[in-house]
Amino acid sequence: MKKIYSLLIIPVALLIFGLTQSFSGEQHGTKSPTGAPAGHTGSPGDAKNCTVCHGGTATPVTGILTSNVPPTGYLAGETYDFTVTLSGSGRKGFQASPQNLAGALVGTLIAGQGNQIVGFSKYVTHTSASNAATATWNFQWTAPSTPGTGDVTMYIAGVISQPNVRLSSLLLNENYNVGIDEKEAGIARIYPNPGSGSLFLDMNLKNQGLLKAEVYTLSGQKASFNLEQQIQEGSSNVSLNHNLSPGTYILRLSTPDGQSNRKLVVL
Repeated sequence: MKKIYSLLIIPVALLIFGLTQSFSGEQHGTKSPTGAPAGHTGSPGDAKNCTVCHGGTATPVTGILTSNVPPTGYLAGETYDFTVTLSGSGRKGFQASPQNLAGALVGTLIAGQGNQIVGFSKYVTHTSASNAATATWNFQWTAPSTPGTGDVTMYIAGVISQPNVRLSSLLLNENYNVGIDEKEAGIARIYPNPGSGSLFLDMNLKNQGLLKAEVYTLSGQKASFNLEQQIQEGSSNVSLNHNLSPGTYILRLSTPDGQSNRKLVVL
């Protein structure tokens, strides 16, 4: 009888050991092979990173996250590409999130192949950990459609076998000045800027149609100003009378030829 018990104990012990290794991760693996749990990018808002599960000490690095956001900044409503690159031995994974200073999600994440969106659409992470010597993942981010969001930071935490955790971030400045080239939108001149009271637009349109002017605060709130006016093709001058308080705003102009954003300073 004792012999039978001994024979049973050995395979059961091996099974328990195997399950333990499967759920706890390997020395050269990652504890989240099918995606990191939400809220571990190392951002001030998250207040934690992958060391919570993987142990060790997180190392700040550069170069593991790149994007095609131009040096002039992102434009409202535009979509940009991001690439994660992790090199080294062992399994690798990542989590990234676009956040403002308060830690809130900004814009929209698009997962891309091999990734998934988690945490109420706030985070993008791998779907399967990679064993490649150099692992890459690609995802996209769409900026908020309304101008005035301001700076956004894309935070990222990566694991290159445990407990090798890497932290990085990209600061994304907003380009307030243009949506497209103002001349393409038929806007020849906006003046006076800075100024107060009235604003004038010199137009040179290829097409007739509706001119729409909207003003937003730098926090993205719509100001108490709105203009909709039919306008003819060719040269014309439009007066924008407003009662805006002194400060800096975003003027969004939609013309029959296109759309443009311009920083507006009211004295």
